[in-house]
Amino acid sequence: MRIQILDLSPSTTTGAAPAVAFSGACGRAWARWRGLEMPEVGDFADVEVDIPDEITSWAVADGPALVASGAPGAPVRIRGSVEAADEDSVLAVRVGADMLLVEVAGSGAFLLPGHAGKPRLGDSIEFTTPWIEVHPYSI
Repeated sequence: MRIQILDLSPSTTTGAAPAVAFSGACGRAWARWRGLEMPEVGDFADVEVDIPDEITSWAVADGPALVASGAPGAPVRIRGSVEAADEDSVLAVRVGADMLLVEVAGSGAFLLPGHAGKPRLGDSIEFTTPWIEVHPYSI
């Protein structure tokens, strides 16, 4: 995912990664920065987005792809379409031009009223996660 750094927030707890606010094709959000060098405000970076925690719920949702949060430490809302699902509760979710791998907590997390089992291929889903991490890379 190609992002532009909008703001920086230093680590507030020992061992925690600093946070960066970024904008990309699918919105604006805060994420923990996992690069060796800190970026500067205004920098562009190619990053892999990692969702470190399992998601515990999801909903079918209409609308464009989205990655959004309002403040450092705020949950991140993500909307995209399911491209693949395996029996290990891992989903490949397309968010704009990018693909995210999402692990879903236990089979019970998929059981919502009107839904039987996992999201199906092509479903547009939305979920929140406590945070995301971004890992910069060079092409």
